[in-house]
Amino acid sequence: MEVVDDMSSVPTLESIGEKVFGENYKMILDWSVKRERPDMFHAIPKGKVANVFIVIEAVGRLLIRHESDTEEVTTIPTYAGYSVPAILNTKFQSGAVRRQMLSMLHEWFNREGNKYINALKQYGYSKDTYTCVMRPFQREKREGGKVPEYFEGYCGECPNCLIFGYAVQEGAGYNVKSRVEGDIYVAPVPEENATVSVTFNSVDDIKKTTIISGEEGPRTGALYTLRLVEVGTSFVGKIALKDMTFAELLLTLLAIARTTRIGGRVTHFGEIKVHIPAIVFSKYEVGSGYEIANMILGKTNGERNTVEKIIERISEYVKGFQNSNILVVDRLLADKLRSLSREEEDTIILQAWKDVLVYKKSLDLFTKEKQEKSKSKKEETK
Repeated sequence: MEVVDDMSSVPTLESIGEKVFGENYKMILDWSVKRERPDMFHAIPKGKVANVFIVIEAVGRLLIRHESDTEEVTTIPTYAGYSVPAILNTKFQSGAVRRQMLSMLHEWFNREGNKYINALKQYGYSKDTYTCVMRPFQREKREGGKVPEYFEGYCGECPNCLIFGYAVQEGAGYNVKSRVEGDIYVAPVPEENATVSVTFNSVDDIKKTTIISGEEGPRTGALYTLRLVEVGTSFVGKIALKDMTFAELLLTLLAIARTTRIGGRVTHFGEIKVHIPAIVFSKYEVGSGYEIANMILGKTNGERNTVEKIIERISEYVKGFQNSNILVVDRLLADKLRSLSREEEDTIILQAWKDVLVYKKSLDLFTKEKQEKSKSKKEETK
């Protein structure tokens, strides 16, 4: 029996957008950047910013700390007079969301890469495999020569690279700026009501004991203490997604919604649930998680808030930006993103990959134009 593919069963971006954004999807689709073919003007900022308001709910204890301070939880002062726990954007965006998107892209390419590799090459993809990883670009030196490694860091040709940006070695091309710019994520509750000190035993891997024989003293117990953010603590913040096509927007939101761990020692700690209660589609950045946290602290006098109460406060806060902007307020937005089927995810990834390859070619045209003008000016001055 001949099997015929039923193309009508393949989800479209429009149907996915309607599922996620409801009746607002047409306005958001029209608002999004259009990038159908390479054009150096695509490299110029378009003034389209999706202000994504986020609540990070700790569903496990979190180890959140600065690299310079290995014992205490990262905290910041507030106008309300409280010192509160906070998550730096580098922890969330680079350490968690970007890795989540990278794993999504690798899963898709391993499963569908052979099917769509020729389609991607028509848009400018230059490789036969996908080996993009989050590590510095480097090459091994052997006997005075340079032998390329199989995994060389960022590939520069995938949504992960062209949405979150990447840097190259000097003289190896141009850097690409991230189109994702984050906020600090602030817990609207005083540090003393949101953290706990926990003491652990450290088991020796060889002797399988917690007793350590000290060379300069008596045997001691191998105990250590960690300061952890307690379960149920929520953090509020905002992340700005700039100049994105509809597919790039959906892919980035999906990576944010699917992020499930953050912080240090995620083998044991760090489980979270991300909520996206509101998005303001604007010409520029609006709002701040710090402002929201201060507002909540001022109204609650430092008492702990449920995640539902915090989401309610955010919904009230963003209404101040509804004039001349597209405002989406939906308590279940992140759940809708997480519920997308594999086929819907495939549609998003394929189109987003095509979109970023067009963006890459547009950047090539822009930098080539700049280089040619610079060369021409130098020749005129000779």
